[in-house]
Amino acid sequence: MQLKLNIMKKILFITILTLAFYNCKAQSQILDIDKIGWKNIDNAYYKDTNDILNNFTGTWLYTSGNTSLKIKLVKITQYFNGTFYEDLLIGGYLYIENGIEKINTLSDADNPSIGRNASIKGNNIYNNCKYLPVNDCSEGERNLNLSIKDVTSNGHIGDLRIFKRIINGKQAFKINIEMNYLLVSPPDGKLPNPTLPWQMHDFVFIKQ
Repeated sequence: MQLKLNIMKKILFITILTLAFYNCKAQSQILDIDKIGWKNIDNAYYKDTNDILNNFTGTWLYTSGNTSLKIKLVKITQYFNGTFYEDLLIGGYLYIENGIEKINTLSDADNPSIGRNASIKGNNIYNNCKYLPVNDCSEGERNLNLSIKDVTSNGHIGDLRIFKRIINGKQAFKINIEMNYLLVSPPDGKLPNPTLPWQMHDFVFIKQ
């Protein structure tokens, strides 16, 4: 009886070690962030191996008269989204229209644990001009497509396409924003307006 118990303990111990080994192996699989797609490997780490996301971090400001849009982006590493680990840009924004503050989510950038719940988030790195290109987009240049959420309205989420530039010797962005309404259209077909404009094309943001 004692011999049988010892054998069972050894089998259990070996099983635990085996599971721990494979679990660690799965978590340690590192893939380039460019490999993120519709089907991703559970527990893998999609890493920004070439530090491309670093080029887009910081605080960026667009102004036109008494209307402005400030965007703040930070990079968080090895964020677990419930399925796999990823390097991610998150952030927030401050929109002032005609001198009146319409929305302010800048604090999202100061809370790394918020992850994909941030009002701005994403890590889609493109190298083409196929979707929402700015007017001076060059094929092959690295650019970003992030998501921007209108937290003061219900159902508005936009695409935020960012292209890095140097303008008058300063680090800058050229940005396109397209807001979308994801809920069912009202019976009259008139969509509610987002807090941000529906479209913002070729807007220049200077790094602060």
